[in-house]
Amino acid sequence: MPDITQLFMRRPHLDDLPAIPDLPAGYEMRVLRDSEEQMLAEVLAAAFPDYPWDFDKVCRDLRDPDDIETVYVIAHEGKLVATATARYVPDWYPDSQYVHWVGVHSEHRGKQLGKWLTVRVMEHGREAGRRDVVLETDDFRIPAIKVYLNLGYIPECRRDVDEERWRAVGEVLGRSLQINR
Repeated sequence: MPDITQLFMRRPHLDDLPAIPDLPAGYEMRVLRDSEEQMLAEVLAAAFPDYPWDFDKVCRDLRDPDDIETVYVIAHEGKLVATATARYVPDWYPDSQYVHWVGVHSEHRGKQLGKWLTVRVMEHGREAGRRDVVLETDDFRIPAIKVYLNLGYIPECRRDVDEERWRAVGEVLGRSLQINR
């Protein structure tokens, strides 16, 4: 069941995706390798200090589930520093690619790593023949929401209270948001 406490966004198509540029020197985007679960847990714990990420949670939430298609990572000088997961949940979002757990280690923010990982998951969806892409996020993740809006995601309301929450996010961003009801 989707987490309806989070805010929902959808990019209505997978056309016109921006090309992923060469990453800054020393950074490499790739798929998570076997035996890197502990390193991934450290990235996610640094990116999401309010969640208890450890080796077991990475395995339970990102390695074991059948709906996880690919975990993408960015490594810097051999150490993981950012991640995003391609998830497909047809029972919840038929024909939609799901962008899951985009996180950048706090020491590597400001380099657009999360943006390019999000685009990579979107490319994954296009390659798989998906129609659109969806994600869930929190109100306070303003930098991430700004990235998603700039990539063409549109806020959607799943509950009555969501419209008020999206308007508050728009006020923080200093702009009016198109909100699909």
